[in-house]
Amino acid sequence: MKAHIDRIVKHIAVIILVLSMLIMGYILYELSITKHDIAHALVEKTIEKTQHKLDDFFLPVKNQLQTSSTQAKMKTLNDFDTTDFNQLFAPVIKNHDQISSLGLATNQGLEYDIILNTNRSWRTKKIDVQREGFVEKWSAQKLVQDKVFTDSTWMESATYDPRTRTWFMGNEYTMNKIHWTDPYIFNTNRLPGITVSTGWKDPYNDSLHIVLAFDLTLEKINNFTQHLKPTENGEVLITTKDKVFVIGAPHNEHVEGNVNETLSPTTQIQQAELQEVLQSNKLNKPIHFESEGEAWWGICKEFKLNKKQSFMILIALPEKDFLKEINESQKWMAGGFSGILLLTFLIMRSHNKQVKNQRLLKKRNEDISFKNKVISHKNKEILDSITYAKRIQSAILPPERLVKSYLDNSFILYIPKDIVAGDFYWMEHIGDRILFAAADCTGHGVPGAMVSVMCHNALNRCVKEFGQTAPASILDKTRAILLDEFSKSEDNMNDGMDISLCSFDRNTRKLEWAGANNPLWIISQGEDSIREIKPDKQPIGRHHKATNFTPHLMELQKGDTLYIFTDGLQDQFGGSKGKKFKPTRLRELLLSITHLPMQTQRQKIKDAFTDWKGKHEQVDDICIVAVQV
Repeated sequence: MKAHIDRIVKHIAVIILVLSMLIMGYILYELSITKHDIAHALVEKTIEKTQHKLDDFFLPVKNQLQTSSTQAKMKTLNDFDTTDFNQLFAPVIKNHDQISSLGLATNQGLEYDIILNTNRSWRTKKIDVQREGFVEKWSAQKLVQDKVFTDSTWMESATYDPRTRTWFMGNEYTMNKIHWTDPYIFNTNRLPGITVSTGWKDPYNDSLHIVLAFDLTLEKINNFTQHLKPTENGEVLITTKDKVFVIGAPHNEHVEGNVNETLSPTTQIQQAELQEVLQSNKLNKPIHFESEGEAWWGICKEFKLNKKQSFMILIALPEKDFLKEINESQKWMAGGFSGILLLTFLIMRSHNKQVKNQRLLKKRNEDISFKNKVISHKNKEILDSITYAKRIQSAILPPERLVKSYLDNSFILYIPKDIVAGDFYWMEHIGDRILFAAADCTGHGVPGAMVSVMCHNALNRCVKEFGQTAPASILDKTRAILLDEFSKSEDNMNDGMDISLCSFDRNTRKLEWAGANNPLWIISQGEDSIREIKPDKQPIGRHHKATNFTPHLMELQKGDTLYIFTDGLQDQFGGSKGKKFKPTRLRELLLSITHLPMQTQRQKIKDAFTDWKGKHEQVDDICIVAVQV
């Protein structure tokens, strides 16, 4: 009996649930219809209000244009002088904030413009093509105690014929009618705007056609549209009839660039809601759409200036501004009935997601493990290749026993930044003359090592193949060899090396030296200063002002110590403040250790480098060669 009752209760519950869902659906449907009607009414009211405000902005300009043209017809234009123009038209600009400048032109090439500066001053410009050619006559006017005074006048070359003006051509065949132009850049102030104009025949000369035009900058229209706020978060935008250019935007941030200074295309509108209304094919009818998760209503409606010219008004209103209470009620009702279903859905979704995530995690771990093996294998191959390259590079460097056999009282400190280096040291002997050098090639690591091999080979060729023995001649020839090699490449190669090259005669103690960007330092026994022989400020490679390298010849004394080096130690960052080691600190170090045995000096320099670098990364290769006579 109890089971039977339970089944009946379950059936009743299901029926009640179904009926409740149907009732809820009907209520929600009725709410949607109500929302639709309210939204349509508000959109229609907003567009009507906006049109009235636009009429209030443009209609006074149109009426003033008709009034001014009627006043101008009272006498022939040939009788007008500057005072007549100022008295008739200057107050027009002064009394109408919408108008930025005023122009009058004829089919005989005459144009007169008035541009307002402040409430008490303005500029005038006159062009008379038939009488005076393409010359602009400018005057600065000001009003003092209701009298017009001319401040200054000047002349400029005209860049156009008044008869080719956009607003003049538009009225040539529509005399006595109002004409509005599309937006363009004004000649008077180089600002974008539109022009309204009208034309007539001179009442005393039928062959004379006259056009009067008022300029309205987009800045004026834009300032006006900033006050068009249909709802708290609603947006209004005005464009050209073809929807190509922006006429007025409520805020500059709605458009990329400044709508006051340039003709901004509608493609630069940043608000997604306005773009949605702009791209809609429906005209004069409200549309409903979603943007960034919110519901919006919009409309695109034509605003006619006259039968031919018009603008497009775009309005976008967020639904939350006027349907907030209805939407909240709708959400609460839907939420109440959907809670249980949602909870069940979330539980199932959570379980399915957990199973899916476990499968994805397992797959990702397998992928990561495989990729790690591939990366490890690639790294080993690369490291093995670079290690073998180090063996090749080490083979071209003179071994320590060879250096000691010719320069017994010497040391070489060679610390590559990476496994292979761009720095190298070099040695050759010709009889009693010993050639040795410290070189710094472009870059470090593998690229630097490749350049160093080329430079090392070029030095060997200079001595063994071309018989060069003088350091300056060797550097000149080495540069020629490298440039010849690099010229074979289709790429513009700017690699090369800096070098300090010595030629020392052990019998006569004569030293011949030349350098490319790297100097020679000499410390004499008992001295407390370093004698620096400066290098030529050019590399062994391509240079915009290449010259032959300068030879330096000197006679050394017993106990003199020579130091040649690359810039790796001087450029090393370190110390307590992370600054460069710099040449000054290197000078002080060498002067403090020059009295010590050569191998002790080498260790002192290496210790100084290690202490200075600390935890900083080594920035470059280091190569120092020292020889004591």
